[in-house]
Amino acid sequence: MRPDAGSGVPGEIKVRLAALAEAARQEGTAVLPPLLILGTCERVGSNWVSDTLRPVAGQHNEPFRQQIGPDHPWSALNPLFAGAAAGSVIGVLGRHWLVSFAVAKYGPDRQVVKETNLFFALQALLALLPGAPVLVLSRSPLGVASSFTRGDLFRRWDYQSRYQQMVTMTRHGESSARRLAALVPDDNPADLVALVRLQVLNTVLIADALAGRGLAHISYETAVTRPADAAATLAAALPELGGLALSAEMAPGLPGQALPGDDTFATTTRKTTLIASLEPADAALIRATAAASLAAAHDVVEAPAAARTASWLAGDHLYRLEPPRQRTAATQPVLSGPLPAAPRYVRRGRLEVRNVLVSNAEYARFMNALSQAGMPNSHHGTYLLACEMPHERGGRLHQNRATGAWTVSPGYEDYPAYWVTWIGAAAFAAWNGARLPTRAELTRLTCGAATTGNASYRSGDVTPVTEAGARASMIHHLLGNLQTWCGDGPDDRAGGPAVRWLHGIAWNTPATQDAAQHPRGRHILGCSRGVGIRLVRDGSQRPVSTGVLAARLAAWISGLADRSRPLAGIDAQLIQALDTSQADGGLGSHVAASAGEPRHG
Repeated sequence: MRPDAGSGVPGEIKVRLAALAEAARQEGTAVLPPLLILGTCERVGSNWVSDTLRPVAGQHNEPFRQQIGPDHPWSALNPLFAGAAAGSVIGVLGRHWLVSFAVAKYGPDRQVVKETNLFFALQALLALLPGAPVLVLSRSPLGVASSFTRGDLFRRWDYQSRYQQMVTMTRHGESSARRLAALVPDDNPADLVALVRLQVLNTVLIADALAGRGLAHISYETAVTRPADAAATLAAALPELGGLALSAEMAPGLPGQALPGDDTFATTTRKTTLIASLEPADAALIRATAAASLAAAHDVVEAPAAARTASWLAGDHLYRLEPPRQRTAATQPVLSGPLPAAPRYVRRGRLEVRNVLVSNAEYARFMNALSQAGMPNSHHGTYLLACEMPHERGGRLHQNRATGAWTVSPGYEDYPAYWVTWIGAAAFAAWNGARLPTRAELTRLTCGAATTGNASYRSGDVTPVTEAGARASMIHHLLGNLQTWCGDGPDDRAGGPAVRWLHGIAWNTPATQDAAQHPRGRHILGCSRGVGIRLVRDGSQRPVSTGVLAARLAAWISGLADRSRPLAGIDAQLIQALDTSQADGGLGSHVAASAGEPRHG
């Protein structure tokens, strides 16, 4: 059975997963669905789960919420969320992203997809990932509010807009949303009140959507006070990982000192006690709001869902109140450090390796040039080259909606570009007369190399492309700062999309050789805050103009309307078109799967 353009996204996913399962059966293996981790709110302490599972399971941090734009009809940030009812409004690239995003998460190796604050978009995600086991992570409203207050996150992450979005949806959305209007009863409450209401609403939606479905649950409070119980629950959620050594010592946080800069995205102090940094009056307001919201929930959802919501939000009584204290919340980069190194190529055997990672300033110039050639980054809210994120969410590349011009957050021009797709990375390489290195090349290049200081959350974010103390003849951040996209990937699986390898160590991954060489990959439209671009040359590359690149990208996007072909075959056409080693854009050896490489989904 071939996928049909009229079958809808979930229908196409079902057909392609059936092809994957049949191919696996013939090989004597099985296709595992991803473990779906759902946070009832942000700041529920999910880092320890991701870091524990990282050695054995591929990690995907909020791809559905973060990697499609707020104007996408399926976006959790869109107040006019339409989900599967959007039909052709998502466009052919949007459909291809959704199908590739989902199908790429299934394979012989378990992968982990973590999502938070999906609200009414949760049902769409569940439809995209059929059969996925679920682990719910929760934290009491008092604990969440304490973390938000310390980091000034309600303001910095514009939670007032999220609250207004929920008001709009529960007043004017579908009947399933309007029935929950009592959970967001007024338009402009105090920040702490709005935060608690949002947490209760999202928790109700999760409990309701998963009614009657088996799942695992770990609360932040359990992870801190009874880590052995949390470890046992996590192990039970993934029974096929029986050999995984889960430590009873684990708890949210990582050992280490306070970060020198912004620590919003890193938890560096292991928690052993529960402390809420709140004034007593604020704590009382939080408790009263939670009680009122839970009472309202009992009137609008089935009793089992309301009871499950209440149990997931319990635990306020376990916290000790302390005077509020601000955590680091830097909005500007630390400007002290080495001057930017001029990009140059350093010979390593037959390969020339660019000494520094591609910077934000360079990538912005590329995006502007490609835009002027007629190729936009966003197609009905689906990103082609880079994921657009607000600065407070880690975004450094921004497009002016009035002029279309791309700019960089002030002070971050010489920081490495991330949130870039493989398509964007390969197109940038082609524009520069270079290519992306293969995984084997990077393995040889980094084997035995020392790790730079920026790993394991030591800096809380990337540092500039120039590495302190590195000589002109050295390759900066060979291991550390960011992982990088590779030009090749694992063998294509029947029905699956093209996947490209990632390699190296990032600011938010372990600082070990094992972590650097561990096989992991993403589909070519995926991206993350920990992956950037390293360029290499071997003498066979020729620069490709933005006009030619735009034409090749446009031709590929137009061809996405034909859904009868295997996903990997669809993607191979673009991979071939971005190859700079042959004048006709032929598929060069450096983008073929490396012989003997391990398979990865």
